[in-house]
Amino acid sequence: MNTLSKITVVAVIALLMAGSAYPQNRDILQLNKDVLDLKNAMNQLQASTDQKNATIQSLLEKVYDQVNGLAGNIQKINQTIDTVNSHTDKSSADLRAQIATLNTHVTELNDTVSAVRSQLSGVSQQMTAMKTTAEPLPGPTETWRTANLDYSQGSYELAIQELSDFQAKYPNDPNSAKAQIMKGDAYRAMKKPDQAIIEYDTYLQKYPESDDTRAALYKKGLAQIDANDPKTAAATLNTVITKYKGSPEATLAQQKLKELTPAGRGRGPGRHN
Repeated sequence: MNTLSKITVVAVIALLMAGSAYPQNRDILQLNKDVLDLKNAMNQLQASTDQKNATIQSLLEKVYDQVNGLAGNIQKINQTIDTVNSHTDKSSADLRAQIATLNTHVTELNDTVSAVRSQLSGVSQQMTAMKTTAEPLPGPTETWRTANLDYSQGSYELAIQELSDFQAKYPNDPNSAKAQIMKGDAYRAMKKPDQAIIEYDTYLQKYPESDDTRAALYKKGLAQIDANDPKTAAATLNTVITKYKGSPEATLAQQKLKELTPAGRGRGPGRHN
């Protein structure tokens, strides 16, 4: 018999005993009311206890599920660690293979970029062709004037390109030979004597009997001095003196030869006019 039943029995016995002694007593009626209130209170307490027990049970089940889930995750982590340890060598090999593949992709990308650049260059050439077709091309006089202007302003690299273009477009123009000497002069001004010597030699081969041949030969000797080759320069200057005796270039060559003697070498090679 539970506690609630015992209390009810005691209350009933007390009621019977009181009824026989004091019928219709007000205290008995109050006792009955108190017993009913107590019974209701016990019922509410029992219901509240049951509800709390159910809540606690639900929480316990959730905690149990979480513990089980955590245990499963720990097991998976352990398995992953074991897998990584067992496949370390394989992973290294795979990494090397991936790097090799990446290098291949980079090479392919460079090839693609080069192809795109070629296509862009083709488009640029087409645009230039369209522009030159739409606009009249400058004649030899204008081209020659532009090259001389850039040369006089010290834009030697641009002038060399323009002079080369002039020679390619107008090889029979009288100024084509002068353009060759001017390119040598431009390289000397840029302190590139080796390139200057090549340009002067080209002139001497193309125009061996020109009026400016002695000037080209003299300037070649100066470029050889600039290139720290005094022995070869002396031979070139002597050729100017012998072959073009009495010319202004021969006089200048004699002066340069004196500078190449031991008494004049203290000045050191440099640019000469």
